[in-house]
Amino acid sequence: MLLNINTKTKQAEKRRAASIQKFGFDERALQSVLFKSLDRLFPEDEMILLMQSRNWQEEPDLMAVDKNGDLFIFELKAVGSHSENLLQVLRYGQIFGSSRYVDLDALYKRSTDKSQSLKAVHKAKFGVELPEEKFNQRQKFVVMTNGIDSKTREAVQYWRSTGLDVRPWVYRVYEGGADEMLLEMSPFRVDDNPYEDLAEGYYILNTNIGNSVQDHELMLKDGKASAFFDPWKYKIERLAKGDVVFLYQSGVGIVAVGEADGTLLKAPYQGNEDDPDEDYSMKLNRFQDVDPPLSASEIKKITGVNHVFMHTMFGLDADSGKAVRKFIVENGRAGG
Repeated sequence: MLLNINTKTKQAEKRRAASIQKFGFDERALQSVLFKSLDRLFPEDEMILLMQSRNWQEEPDLMAVDKNGDLFIFELKAVGSHSENLLQVLRYGQIFGSSRYVDLDALYKRSTDKSQSLKAVHKAKFGVELPEEKFNQRQKFVVMTNGIDSKTREAVQYWRSTGLDVRPWVYRVYEGGADEMLLEMSPFRVDDNPYEDLAEGYYILNTNIGNSVQDHELMLKDGKASAFFDPWKYKIERLAKGDVVFLYQSGVGIVAVGEADGTLLKAPYQGNEDDPDEDYSMKLNRFQDVDPPLSASEIKKITGVNHVFMHTMFGLDADSGKAVRKFIVENGRAGG
């Protein structure tokens, strides 16, 4: 996450990430930058880098082993990432998953250090003498993906739920000064929210009925999007004029839809002066009830994504947002 901070007002807002194509970069160019910076990006205290890919070879971009001898297979996808990218990294798992210690040792000597064996380097780094048969008993897959690439991140989330150890390695790019692109690299991690970087103009907002029926009813009565208390209230600051907001009632579904007017309003929570500015809201133009509500199962069927509706507010990709709104209108569910 990159924040823009106004040094005068002390206010901060999340900066929106972009695609590298915007800066005239292609995948090979970005990979070149990353490879040259591995000493700053790669967790050398946790792993030993075995190899980097060679041109015209069916090899993963990076492979490494950790303290336990587990094999990490990295696939760096900088451009045009899709859920199908996982098939590529799994293909490498098929090729190298049966590799014995002698094979890994040969890779290490070819690509990294001819003078030492992998076992010797592993013992020196981690302080344990790992038997050869312990190397590569398990494989772990890491897919590099742009922060705004929700489809690949959704696929990673799904395959993790099935027991496959696949992790996202998220990068983000931002506009800098003249002829400058800012690159932010997150460490590869287990948990991920695929929708945290989406800023494509469509959002689902929980009406908070689980905590307060009054909050829920006021959003529907006044035609507004609201969130309450720190840190949830700051979600409303993300909304820009014209963004489409679907109001979601827990256990029921989407009950209303409207378009943000772009003006952030702050008020005491439920009129209580002891909670000043704890109610952040924004008026929704073209506000319409959705009747009958659009259920979670219907949303999943329309978008092809099993969304988690426990979040206060999350983004939809543009195709999914348009499809949901089209379904509501074409099926006569949008009321006045």
